[in-house]
Amino acid sequence: MFIDTHCHIPFDKKEEYVCDAKKNSVNTLITASEDYASSLMSVQMSNMFDGVFACVGVHPEHASEFKDEDIIKYEELIKDNKVVGIGEIGLDYYYGKENRERQIKVFKLFLDLASKYHLPVVIHSRDAYVDTISILKEYNLKGIIHCFTSSYEVGKEYIKLGYKLGIGGVLTFKNSKLFEAVKRFPKENLVLETDAPFLAPHPFRGKENSSKYIPIIAECLAFHLGISKEEVANFTSHNAKEVFDRMSI
Repeated sequence: MFIDTHCHIPFDKKEEYVCDAKKNSVNTLITASEDYASSLMSVQMSNMFDGVFACVGVHPEHASEFKDEDIIKYEELIKDNKVVGIGEIGLDYYYGKENRERQIKVFKLFLDLASKYHLPVVIHSRDAYVDTISILKEYNLKGIIHCFTSSYEVGKEYIKLGYKLGIGGVLTFKNSKLFEAVKRFPKENLVLETDAPFLAPHPFRGKENSSKYIPIIAECLAFHLGISKEEVANFTSHNAKEVFDRMSI
């Protein structure tokens, strides 16, 4: 049985999506959020299905729209037992320097919230490694570095802080060098994710991603580690449960 630690379940196709995942032995899904509307929807969907859980947060691309006082709304959401973490949150400097200060402010607000309620965090960091690491060092939290595609050296720094690395479809891309780093990391620091509907694994690259493709990522990871897909399922699921210890599965 597999756990997808990061997906975005489409509300209009939720029944089909969850059913397809479970048919492919992906029995636990953690749906991430980008803003308050998607956070609310994630919580609603998590309460509609067994094995579906929610993370709530604000994606850095929405930091400018977020009002500080709205953090109270998120405090209400996390009272729901199906909310198992805060995310996705973080920093994204890919498009330039326009709102970096605002991103950092919102990032810290949600890290404070996670600290207050002892919840794990799901971190989005793109072209922002230095600031992300610096800020995470200010907190004593656990969580997942979502969509990890960086070098061994970068991953090692996150692991030192107690974070696990989310491995997704990029591992399967023909031009990907991610496996060179991944095979050097301790297995206890790896979890599986899709980031569906984005970043579908080969041979579905460029098409809509889905949690049902987790076994493809697991098979690729098993190949690079020289172990069975079943072993990958076992240790990545164990690791995910360590992070999201509020899950009841």
